[in-house]
Amino acid sequence: MRKRWFALVPALAAGCAFGAMQLMPNEADDAFADPYLDPYAFTMAHAHAASGEEATEAEKGVAMTLDWPDGSPSAGTPAKLELRVQDGGGQPIAQYDIVHEKPLHLIAINENLEHFLHVHPEPVGEGRFALPAMTFPTGGAYKLFADLKPAGMNELTRSEVVAVAGDAPAAKRLAPSENLTADIEGMRVTLDFGGHLMAGMQTEMTFTFADARSGKPVKDLELYLGAVGHVVAVDEAMDEFIHVHPLNWASSGPQAVFGVTFPKPGLYKLWGQFQRDGELLLVPFAIEVP
Repeated sequence: MRKRWFALVPALAAGCAFGAMQLMPNEADDAFADPYLDPYAFTMAHAHAASGEEATEAEKGVAMTLDWPDGSPSAGTPAKLELRVQDGGGQPIAQYDIVHEKPLHLIAINENLEHFLHVHPEPVGEGRFALPAMTFPTGGAYKLFADLKPAGMNELTRSEVVAVAGDAPAAKRLAPSENLTADIEGMRVTLDFGGHLMAGMQTEMTFTFADARSGKPVKDLELYLGAVGHVVAVDEAMDEFIHVHPLNWASSGPQAVFGVTFPKPGLYKLWGQFQRDGELLLVPFAIEVP
């Protein structure tokens, strides 16, 4: 499993028109322009290392194990989770840097890529993290990805598969979304890659938010975990894991702009997380990367 984490790049939404409101090209540029976009953001891109790609032997030796003290999890039932992190010598790693307000981010995705969870086990000492209740919506296999940054190391990702008891959804092949626009809680959310989506090439990835009825730009998004948005993407086999945050982190809309590199061609499922009116919103799309 490999992970890539890159900072945002700027993009402009030109010529957008939604609902009853029609904007001329120059008006659309002005209406959806975001003053928080950094024109030099590409130069600030950075990688988030994963197992096999770390810069040091110490990073390569970091290991994670999961434990379910009350027994293996079952669908729909809260389960206590304990997570242990050790160095290459088997010793617990006690100190961590805070990344986006948390020392550890845990992402769980089920095997047919329909269910997505983003939770935050808390440190309890001696390299251990605990989550009092983790509830999986269905049975079947879930892959759990832990993002963490031991003090003095790069940001790392570790993963493990857990079998959840209960009825599992029927297997189905991932297919690209018919279009990259979705109506979510009164907003029309559009995903755009600037016309340059290609594996191995850093690409602009822009989410644009407009009122679903009027087409007016949405400018009241709220920060979630210290940023206007978070995006996670995996390939169809969940061998590739990508987690990105925008450099226009302080923006309130109407755009959240990222820079992303998809490491290989193929189908990817991605989830954007955004917050408005105190409600956390999940925006999923499936894309094919040439």
